[in-house]
Amino acid sequence: MKRKLIYFSIICTLLVACGSNDKPKRPDGMAKNTGELKFQDYNFENPPQFRKDGDLRFYDSNTQEELFHIETEVASTDESRARGLMFRKEMLENQGMFFLFPKDEIQAFYMRNTLIPLDILYVNSKMEIVDIYKNTKPKDETSLPSKEPAKYVIEINAGLCDKYNIEIGDYIVFD
Repeated sequence: MKRKLIYFSIICTLLVACGSNDKPKRPDGMAKNTGELKFQDYNFENPPQFRKDGDLRFYDSNTQEELFHIETEVASTDESRARGLMFRKEMLENQGMFFLFPKDEIQAFYMRNTLIPLDILYVNSKMEIVDIYKNTKPKDETSLPSKEPAKYVIEINAGLCDKYNIEIGDYIVFD
């Protein structure tokens, strides 16, 4: 009996010692009291301004010809990915947002607080476009999941995939 009590005490001590003090990340990307930007820092009257972080080119997978080129704002943190293009009232044709994720997995986006209709492209780690949602509806909270695992997501103005013949299987280059 004493032995069981000792083993029980050791196991309880180990469980407490192995516990984490890290606070879980909120799935909506909204940090609390960390000093980083939060959704409440932006709204429809005070939208974020476009920031050029790089250039992204779309290429035809059959001809290897460049189809289209945009300047991109990169979203690589939980907060910036969660905010995306929310609250923005306009975006130039040659601008877009490039979302970076840690690994290939099914990604899902929606259009909450997004005022601009978009084409949303899902791209795998080989830089191949694996799925596209065209002409998404502003403010729609319907989930738009990728059909294949993706490491990157690109948001551009609605209609540009059709205008420049960007299709599943084409690829991108980011610099």
